[in-house]
Amino acid sequence: MSDLPRDPRSGSASDPASDPTVHLGHLDEPCEVHEPASLDRILAFATIGSRVATFNHDIASKLQGLMMALDELTELLEAKRDPDLDRAAEAAQASLRDVNTLLTANRSLTRTTVRSRAALRDVIKHASAHLDIVVRGELPDAMLEVTLSLLQHGLGLAFDVAAGTGRGRSLTLETTLADSRIEISCATVSPPPAHAGDHLALAAFAIRHAGGELRCTADQHIVIRLPLA
Repeated sequence: MSDLPRDPRSGSASDPASDPTVHLGHLDEPCEVHEPASLDRILAFATIGSRVATFNHDIASKLQGLMMALDELTELLEAKRDPDLDRAAEAAQASLRDVNTLLTANRSLTRTTVRSRAALRDVIKHASAHLDIVVRGELPDAMLEVTLSLLQHGLGLAFDVAAGTGRGRSLTLETTLADSRIEISCATVSPPPAHAGDHLALAAFAIRHAGGELRCTADQHIVIRLPLA
């Protein structure tokens, strides 16, 4: 095969693993089950991502001001002893805590070099919970050592594709322990949802940089391999 010129927009023509628009099949060739990602959409995601650090800082500053104002308002309402006002203030405080938790999780995605230990069950739970996907299957008592926020985000993208669209989604995971890693496999819906290739390309990138790898198989399964602690 002749050497093709390198496309500066993507990876090497001879090395599909370096192409950001491609996720791989089980033979380390471009996946034939899903379309490759759209370069325009990948660049659109990257453009949004380039704003994340500044956005997080701006939102954190506004949240701090809102927390202080709500604390002061709560103190003023305590003197009135109105049950309805108290419930409204408590609900506002709870919502504000939830927003702060979401912001903290989003900020953690910008810290991509720190690896930590985590239980496989906890990682799977966090990756699927915010997508309202019910995960079935026995998960072993395994510990991982990975870049946690990246891995959970990548797994969430992969699970979202595998489970398809609609309500009441579920996935059955099968796991295999081998040497120093664990393999997680799940069947994917057919036909795949729109933009499946985009999401899987991003999932493969996130999982690879978290310390694992993602592959698609010809029988329409997603296989994810992760390092054990």
